[in-house]
Amino acid sequence: MNQAAQLQEKQHKNAPQPLGPESSTWRDFGSYLFHLMLPQAFVLQSAHPVIDAAVSKDKKYKYDPWGRAKGSVKLLWPVVYSRPEKAIEMGHRLREMHRQIKGVDKDGNKYHALDPEAYSWVHITGFDATLRMFEYFGRPVSREERARIFDEWKQMGSLLGIPDRNIPQTEDEYWKHFDYIIEERLIWGEVLDDLMDPAFYGNYPRPEEMKYLPMPIFRLLMGTMGWLMHKVTVATLPQNFRRKFNVEYSKSDQRFFKLFAWAVRTFYPVVPERMRYIPLAWKAIKDSRNHPDAYEHDYTDTNELVIS
Repeated sequence: MNQAAQLQEKQHKNAPQPLGPESSTWRDFGSYLFHLMLPQAFVLQSAHPVIDAAVSKDKKYKYDPWGRAKGSVKLLWPVVYSRPEKAIEMGHRLREMHRQIKGVDKDGNKYHALDPEAYSWVHITGFDATLRMFEYFGRPVSREERARIFDEWKQMGSLLGIPDRNIPQTEDEYWKHFDYIIEERLIWGEVLDDLMDPAFYGNYPRPEEMKYLPMPIFRLLMGTMGWLMHKVTVATLPQNFRRKFNVEYSKSDQRFFKLFAWAVRTFYPVVPERMRYIPLAWKAIKDSRNHPDAYEHDYTDTNELVIS
């Protein structure tokens, strides 16, 4: 094999490969079931000092949480729920957007959103969240399916522009790194002061879509939902995180969460399929069924972004 052919083979091997409609990621990532795990994932992510510094700068999660949520859906979820070329493009766009997020924290330390440890940590929280989603709200996962989920998680990392050297390549490596970050690198900073406040979700501002709903009714709804979201967030955090930061998780909290999880496991499967997914994901799922040829990807295309 000549040098040009070797280079081409290396490019084929390293090029990001989109996750298609047959993947487990398509089944799970855009589901409302997975969204139950997102608040605790955001807590884990925001406890990294680099992310705490970046996120606390404008506190959009607090002052414009609805806008932040919409922005995240528009940027991250299309990396999965798009036709192949678009998925690759969106992964590249997301990484480039993070290139602009940088500054100096309150202690005078420089930070950058593409710091390898911090940028990969955001993605690393996803595999743990997926497995515990099944543990709490779903069904047992077979060894084969677990391995497939892990492989797809690494594939997603490639789409997000995370080099292999910055992401665990085996599950054993993954859990060692996951526990190391929690035990040795995470901090309780300004962002966690907000996110872990029991009143945080209940104090969300009224979104534009609900402007005609009387404020007292909105506050009542958000007070109830906020109480529930806080309970679920605490319950779904990893045990070693709760232990490290002395997060209270009482016997009554455990009993409540056990009942809540049972209710989700019992009733979620009977919800109509289209109502189990966020609109962006369901639109892509329908498109993949109506136009399956559009989701066939040419893995020999060397013009795609190669991660180095």
